[in-house]
Amino acid sequence: MKKKLFGLSILLCIYIIAYIFAFLSFILIPESVNIILKIFIADVVATIVVWVFGIFLRTASIYDPYWSIQTPVIYVALLIHYGNYNVGNIIFLILILLWAIRLTINFIITFNDITYIDWRYSDIKNKTNKLYQIVNLIGIHMMPTILVFLASVPAFLYIINGYDFNPLSIIGYVLIILAVFFELISDINIHIYKKNRKSRSEIINVGFWKYSRHPNYFGEITFWYGVLAVFIVNDFSYWYVIFGAILINLLFLFISIPLEEKKLITYKEGYLEYRKRARMLIPLPFKLLK
Repeated sequence: MKKKLFGLSILLCIYIIAYIFAFLSFILIPESVNIILKIFIADVVATIVVWVFGIFLRTASIYDPYWSIQTPVIYVALLIHYGNYNVGNIIFLILILLWAIRLTINFIITFNDITYIDWRYSDIKNKTNKLYQIVNLIGIHMMPTILVFLASVPAFLYIINGYDFNPLSIIGYVLIILAVFFELISDINIHIYKKNRKSRSEIINVGFWKYSRHPNYFGEITFWYGVLAVFIVNDFSYWYVIFGAILINLLFLFISIPLEEKKLITYKEGYLEYRKRARMLIPLPFKLLK
């Protein structure tokens, strides 16, 4: 427990420092620069700060919480900057915070030590050798930052453009609530499984995981489409912001899931059979959209 609390304290300090650097870079950029671009540059600066600390601590996993912190921090900063505390902005903020808190709590529960390194990062390090830190910066840190930023742009534009509650935004609200629900229940399911399993080679057969191999990823993908929906119903002329959510979707489909399943096959008995009977994403108990 002491190692965990110490590690979390270190992470908190690192993220505060990263935020300070991001804030300073934001205010130093001329006002004439588009605010979305200014935010993006500040976001990149914060990511680089986290990367540098990761080099010092010899673990890229200190970046892991960045996924859930990035969007709400920027959203709150914009809300304060514009001072537009209307109903629409408050509802949107609450929903984003529900997602972020759930994801951050799950990270805290699974976090044990500041020296922890995700197995995927270790594999990348072994394969890239001397080029690892470049791949680490671009692939492990910068790519997720950019993708989450692009997927978050609809939420940022919602504040910047001064939108308020729109009945059609309820579509997005429902998607976000469902997404958080799927993620939360999936978290509970997997914690129960890990607590009761007899060996690491057992295949999870609890809750949503009976029907989907990655119900947590399904929730994450759904969340970003929900964020998009809340914004896009206000002005379809911003149709191009759909690419953020689509890229997040593609990230899971073609990078995260294949990497994870390639690993699981090596030590999960009967995983190939499980992959045949359980869908990749949608956790439905009947044969539809398989």
